[in-house]
Amino acid sequence: MKEILKRYSMAIIFLFLVIVLMIAGTMGVMKFGDKMIKDTGLKMKPRGESINR
Repeated sequence: MKEILKRYSMAIIFLFLVIVLMIAGTMGVMKFGDKMIKDTGLKMKPRGESINR
């Protein structure tokens, strides 16, 4: 087990780093988009809303 951890430790660290960066990037884009929509004062609604009536 120790041999496996030694062999793949850099790959595991890199994988977790990529995962953390992807989550942080997604959250940042969501926050930016929400702020941009809030500043315009528009109301978001799904496209299919008129079909469901």
